[in-house]
Amino acid sequence: MTAPTPYRIVSAPRMGTNDDVVRVLRWLVDDGQRVEPATLVLIVETTKASVEVEAESAGYLFRLVEPDTEVPVGAPVAVVSDTPSRPALETEPSRGAGDRLKTVPYQPGSQLVTRSARVLIEQHGLSLEPFAALSVVRASDVEDYLATQAVAAAPSPLRAPSPEDEAKWAAMLASPIYRDVQEMLSLLRARMQGKFDRHVPIGTLLGDRWQLAKEHGFGEGTSVYDECLIKGTVRVGNHCWIGPYTILDGQNAPLVIGDWVDIGSGTQLYTHDSIERALTGGRAPLATGPITIGNYCFIAPMVAIGPGTTIGEHSFVAAGSYVQGRFKPYSYIAGNPARKVGTVEIDGDRARIRRS
Repeated sequence: MTAPTPYRIVSAPRMGTNDDVVRVLRWLVDDGQRVEPATLVLIVETTKASVEVEAESAGYLFRLVEPDTEVPVGAPVAVVSDTPSRPALETEPSRGAGDRLKTVPYQPGSQLVTRSARVLIEQHGLSLEPFAALSVVRASDVEDYLATQAVAAAPSPLRAPSPEDEAKWAAMLASPIYRDVQEMLSLLRARMQGKFDRHVPIGTLLGDRWQLAKEHGFGEGTSVYDECLIKGTVRVGNHCWIGPYTILDGQNAPLVIGDWVDIGSGTQLYTHDSIERALTGGRAPLATGPITIGNYCFIAPMVAIGPGTTIGEHSFVAAGSYVQGRFKPYSYIAGNPARKVGTVEIDGDRARIRRS
């Protein structure tokens, strides 16, 4: 009977369907340090986000890779040993599901071509010569190269309007219904300008954003602009502000927003992405996952939040960030891909955002 292996492997996680490699950004524990289940041990970077990796078992953690190293998804990055001595690792020529550590999972410094990039290279009959300076070739690198080689198509000539078209347009502009609509809009805009000193698009001009929130079952005191796209299962708490030109996508998984959350203009929350499906010509499925935003969060304008994301309460997300992953309460989140860059501190009626 074979004795059980005295260590467990910590592998590079897959957070997005289009990720074949991750970069080890920073270790959060010392080499040989004792860890417990759910101890945060390192931060890795995918193409979209920085992700904290937890230990799944108790023991002594020993690193297998150094910071700023790129490794394939699923490759070993550390082992958790039963004893405080670095274990003698078992080696095998290959590693499949359920197998142990393979001898050389990745050679730092060698060029790695991701699966999606290799598909594009083969489809377009390219060589690796244009990418010789890259240590990792991703699908985005191949797409950028193809874009630089493409010749812009000549624009289609404009079609001159016919006399019949001109006559139809003139009749419409002179019609009573057109004049009535113009007068109504002028009166509504004058009212909006006089009461609130602002100009808004027609949808918000005609509707009431608090009533729109009620019609979608959102909480008390919540408002949502008419210019917001709302899809599927979306639950929003009390006293939230959902800005214009936002997207709340709960079509493929639930999207849950807590109380007292502001969603800035132009921010988009997606419970799916079609990246790999598009790159494979429809052969791969959609990547889906729920989104949960805790109470008392501020999501700044022009933020994109991807599937499977959880943001803890009292968190702040900086403008222009792409967020995907799990973030604890009181996090200051920023970047593209986003990571935790600081903390939020609450002192009575004041909130302070501090960078680490």
